[in-house]
Amino acid sequence: MRCNNCGLDYIADNAAYCPRCNAPLGQPGFQQPPQQYQQQAPDQQYQQPQQYQQPQQYPPQQQVGGQQPPQGYYPPQGYYQQPPVPPKRVPTVKRVDLTEILIALSGMFLLIGAFDNLSWLTVDGVPGGIIVLGIVSLLVGLLMLMDVLMPSLLKGLGEAKDILVLVLALVFVIWGLVANFADTIDYGMSGSIIFVGGFSLLIAGMLRMGILK
Repeated sequence: MRCNNCGLDYIADNAAYCPRCNAPLGQPGFQQPPQQYQQQAPDQQYQQPQQYQQPQQYPPQQQVGGQQPPQGYYPPQGYYQQPPVPPKRVPTVKRVDLTEILIALSGMFLLIGAFDNLSWLTVDGVPGGIIVLGIVSLLVGLLMLMDVLMPSLLKGLGEAKDILVLVLALVFVIWGLVANFADTIDYGMSGSIIFVGGFSLLIAGMLRMGILK
């Protein structure tokens, strides 16, 4: 079979396209040869087609400092997907400052003093001052610890909470001094522990209100 487009002979009978110009065989109407065969002389028709030009080599890019990037294949950014990071556990107390440390310490001291006074409940004829001091110290100590660990519960009090802290602190300072230096136990026990708890609470209240810097 012969190609009517480029004139190539010895083409297989079962071929549908010319192996040289890729023109369909058996269609005499397709006579316009491509531009590359029109420009060639008759003696150059059977020469090998022009090879493809090698791609232009670009010099490697220079990085800052004159260092060349490392050679090799690097996948594009985001090709490898990182596994999802598990959510971090948010602590209950996000930050602790000096004021909250003092409030927590005062609550601990008041709880110690409360249990020392309430331990006298098993004694017959215990003075009422010991029981009252134990109950008040227990309630205020738990309230101070709640103020540090769960501040959202007492957030609604606003500025009244700071004034309440100062008032309770002064009460425990005076009560602790009286219970420690009185000649009788009618005012309570463990006066030194109650005094330290009230004094720590007083300093924390003054720091919170800006009286102390």
